[in-house]
Amino acid sequence: MRILLVSPYFPPEGGGLESYALAMAEELLEEHEVRVLCMSRGSSSRETMRIRGKSLPVERVKAFVFSNTPISLRFVLRLFSIVRNWRPELIIAHTPVPFAADAAAFASVLFRVPLMIVYHTVGLRKGSALDAVAALYSKTLERFTLSRAGLLVAVSPSVRDYLREAGFHPIIIPPRPKSELLRAVPEKLPPKEKVVLFVGRLSSFHRFKNFELLLRAFAQASRDHPDWELWVVGGGDELPRYRALAEELGLEDRVRFFGPVSDAEKLAGIYSGAAIVVLPSSFESFGLVVVEGALFGAVPLVSDVVARNVFLFHPGIGRASRVLRQKAELSSMLNELFEHPKTLKKLSAMLGKIEGFRKSFKRFRYISVLSELNLLEKF
Repeated sequence: MRILLVSPYFPPEGGGLESYALAMAEELLEEHEVRVLCMSRGSSSRETMRIRGKSLPVERVKAFVFSNTPISLRFVLRLFSIVRNWRPELIIAHTPVPFAADAAAFASVLFRVPLMIVYHTVGLRKGSALDAVAALYSKTLERFTLSRAGLLVAVSPSVRDYLREAGFHPIIIPPRPKSELLRAVPEKLPPKEKVVLFVGRLSSFHRFKNFELLLRAFAQASRDHPDWELWVVGGGDELPRYRALAEELGLEDRVRFFGPVSDAEKLAGIYSGAAIVVLPSSFESFGLVVVEGALFGAVPLVSDVVARNVFLFHPGIGRASRVLRQKAELSSMLNELFEHPKTLKKLSAMLGKIEGFRKSFKRFRYISVLSELNLLEKF
């Protein structure tokens, strides 16, 4: 089957949505012919990624970016051209970033190609001045786009519930680590360093991840534990401000900013060294970094929002985690873990002994969903 995958951005650009899109492309490529069309903050380009001996053509179209949303008329023209000339048998669009999936829905109608949509978050309202525009979009153009889908996929229970409230009926396929990272997980977990790890975008659009809360909590908790470090993976427009804040808090020697890390081997090394992985988000569509950290034995310390999404699919992780009920608890919970290294070691060992942890990702295969639901016949 020829499959056109449409995404706002594509790795190494973007975040969780784009990582999910790449993992999907990797798997679909095993049995299908796949190509990717996306937009980019940089220049337009065409490349061919090699994935386990197979070719994945990726075309990036330079776009104007408004509030993290890429917009490009040339993208629409390229999309229509590819659908008309290459004749894909299925279009898969990732959203709810406006524009890309909407263009894919129009192409689906115009050229009568089945459409599958993967929805990645709980709406577009983020408590900003643009919330009114987001609400209008959700009630108009987005409803057309979602109603066009022959198959609607939610990436987590919270996203599924949001879509159900809007009158849609999605299935859930949770994110999973990229295959390269899974292959890098050692059979025996290495000794841990005194490291707290945060992995996530550091942009103004992603303040809901509460990295500043973590930075201040770490400063407080580590006063009596100066041998602990905070490692930070991720980039964004807020990175300079967070660097300055770390210095202001006297943490310049104990906070290490890696920037964005796309290399699986390097990321595996970072996860392997961390004793604790923290994700204190006020909102999160899933929280894949928690699963990735747990694979390498890093004990999760997460908000209840993250816990509700992740632990349903990975209850073994939940039994070896600590859940943050209130933001004010973060400093004291870090301090408690710092003061009880034996507890940390025990929890990490529990993660290493989860029955069938790595094999569990095979339960959520994109290929099997396409075949079992007979998407093309339903169209």
